[in-house]
Amino acid sequence: MPVRTVQVAILGGNEDAVFAGLRNFPAHKLVLVTPTANLDQSEAISTKLGETLKLPVRVVEVKNSSIQTMLDSIGQVIREDQDASQDFLINLGSAAKESACAGLAAAFLYGIRAFDVAGDQPEMFPVMKFGYVRAVTEPKIEILRAIEHSGGRVESLEALSGIVNYGKPLLSYHIRGSRDSRGLESLGLVEVERGKRGRLQVILTPLGRTLLSTEPRN
Repeated sequence: MPVRTVQVAILGGNEDAVFAGLRNFPAHKLVLVTPTANLDQSEAISTKLGETLKLPVRVVEVKNSSIQTMLDSIGQVIREDQDASQDFLINLGSAAKESACAGLAAAFLYGIRAFDVAGDQPEMFPVMKFGYVRAVTEPKIEILRAIEHSGGRVESLEALSGIVNYGKPLLSYHIRGSRDSRGLESLGLVEVERGKRGRLQVILTPLGRTLLSTEPRN
């Protein structure tokens, strides 16, 4: 069976970059992740591609360009199309700066390819082969889930230890990492802040929240 490819393009005004992506890479479907301000433009692109290339185009409106909103929207697209498609590409060539950062984060999260467009030529970004979704171990997922259930922030390692039933040294290993293993902090999934009395607060990041949205819940 031939590989079916979905291109996900974040629209930010430069529609030429969208067409450049279609000229240089295969696409069996195009998803335009579109801020509200660019909806008319995305609808025009959808009509043009449907008439000329008979390419299925889906427009996904995003209410704002925050990293969390863009990550959630791109993640939803990938989850909805992953059964019918075997490959994804994210086109960042048209995206505004903040949206492009979110798109690149999604590429790292899911382990899919992403590219920018300079002039008419695409430039691929290096992406983890298997993505964060497959790279983060089950104990780390358990810790992230515990932080999420605590409202996204745990006030100390002692409090977190009581929730997940891991000792502080093991928690520190999974959060801070070691010379041979990256922790949740260096992976960008949590932030660590020093709070009252020197206690380490652990805070779930937008990337951490999005990673959890890909995991099955008990």
